[in-house]
Amino acid sequence: MRSPLLTFLFIWLMFGAPFPNNASTCVLAQISIRGVVQDANEEPVPFANVALYTSADSSLAKVETTDDAGIFRISGIEGGTYDLSITFLGAPELRRNNESITADKDFGILMMAPAGVELAEATVTAKRALVEVKPDRTVFNVEGTINAVGNTGLDLLRKAPGVTVDNNENINVLSRSGVLVYVDGRRLPLQGQDLSNYLRNLTAEQIDRIDIITNPGAKYEAEGNAGIIDIRLKKPEDEGGNATVSTNASQGRYFRGGIDVNGNYRNRRLNLYGNLGYNSTDNFNTMNFDNFQNGLLLEERNFSRYTGRSSSYRIGADFRLNDKHTIGVLVGGRYNDSGNLGRSRNQIFNMTSSNSAPDSVLLATTDSDSDRGQNTANLNYRFNIAEGRSLNIDLDYGRFRNDNLMDQPNRYVDAEGTQTSAFFNYFDTPTDIDIYTAKADYEQPLAGGVLTAGTRFSRVRTFNTFLFYDYTEGNLAGRQLDISQSNQFDYSEDVYAGYFNYAGSLGERWSFTAGLRTEVTDATGELMPFDVNLEEPPVELDYVSLFPSAGLTYALNAQKGN
Repeated sequence: MRSPLLTFLFIWLMFGAPFPNNASTCVLAQISIRGVVQDANEEPVPFANVALYTSADSSLAKVETTDDAGIFRISGIEGGTYDLSITFLGAPELRRNNESITADKDFGILMMAPAGVELAEATVTAKRALVEVKPDRTVFNVEGTINAVGNTGLDLLRKAPGVTVDNNENINVLSRSGVLVYVDGRRLPLQGQDLSNYLRNLTAEQIDRIDIITNPGAKYEAEGNAGIIDIRLKKPEDEGGNATVSTNASQGRYFRGGIDVNGNYRNRRLNLYGNLGYNSTDNFNTMNFDNFQNGLLLEERNFSRYTGRSSSYRIGADFRLNDKHTIGVLVGGRYNDSGNLGRSRNQIFNMTSSNSAPDSVLLATTDSDSDRGQNTANLNYRFNIAEGRSLNIDLDYGRFRNDNLMDQPNRYVDAEGTQTSAFFNYFDTPTDIDIYTAKADYEQPLAGGVLTAGTRFSRVRTFNTFLFYDYTEGNLAGRQLDISQSNQFDYSEDVYAGYFNYAGSLGERWSFTAGLRTEVTDATGELMPFDVNLEEPPVELDYVSLFPSAGLTYALNAQKGN
């Protein structure tokens, strides 16, 4: 029996899928650069920051770090002229400006100068490195980076170390798919186009840092196999009251811009902070493919244009009851109205024929309109029991409402442009998601290390409606529901989890972590077709899973940070 969902996905991918929305042309051949960073003693420099900037406007293109042998690799860049910057704590910056990169390039050995010391007078300025490498994660610091201004969350992930975003906006970490995206330590229950739209409408001015966690401990959910990207938003902590207003605008073929207002008031007992933002995005993308298969040549030419308008708010307060007890509340929301217009022309040639004209041409169109709303609320209690001992309790609620309308007319024409066949489909696919979470985390010193333990309960309720319509050309208003390919899906999931983790050290350079996470899952999924002949009983799942974790780290360089 043919699945309605699979039928929709096939049509969507083959004939009318919206394409990436950055203003660029798809280039299948990616350029890579590499090099080796050494110090004045010809020793490798591990975990140095290696940043690539476009020479024309000094905007950050990509940042990576050297490995334990001092080797760096940056891939997936476009041809052009770049400035290469290498920084490491205690050494002057090494720069190579106006480097023309039009093909794969090996910079060879790059030697950093020794640190200079002025004994008569010294000024110490605290500044975060662009990238920090830690045992379980890499931290990409965004706040205060002038090159981040005007970027979106999706733009920043394209620049982040170890992260790649392909032309279909799939996010990979260290070339592995299945990455989970968190915001402020909380799982973001979005995937595919919904996740891309959320990240595209999250501005750099709202982001403090991005944690790329390649080795999640027992504290984190076990789902996923590529690690976690945790986007940490700004939380002002300056004493007194202050406010900032930031704007950004750019004009290419289309306009893109936004405005953000941040403010906070802080005293000994109260920290009140908030953010309001509005963002307008208008991007286009072209992709061209030539495919050879089974004696056929398929010339595919695609164009898509994305337009989006989003507004957001985030308001929070921390109440310090005394030296041991703090209560915090945080509410936020984000609303996005977007459209995606895609055009595809696919000419099919018979390579064994002497006729230079195509045998047939597929003209595919996708016109979608989406409204997405997100509201979240958090109540936090922190108890600082004693030095190094703390209890943290969080209660969270998240509400996600997505409405999506998609029109997909597809036509076959011959070499003269005469239509030979056509089919017209229309989709209405709203999604409602509610998430309730309660968790408690305890931490204390133990035997020279740190023991953490916690428990978590989450309830997820998802209700999806998939409406598949057929219509004749020029009569969209008279569309007819295809009940054989339309359905509703109700999914509920309760997860009870507990974990413990211990982190300790074995001397100056060796450290280790070990932990165990247990999850009890109770889930029910019910597919409700409109055609009663397709009804099936609900699927119920009830199981227990154990997830042990362990890690051993050796610090090649005694210096901390970059």
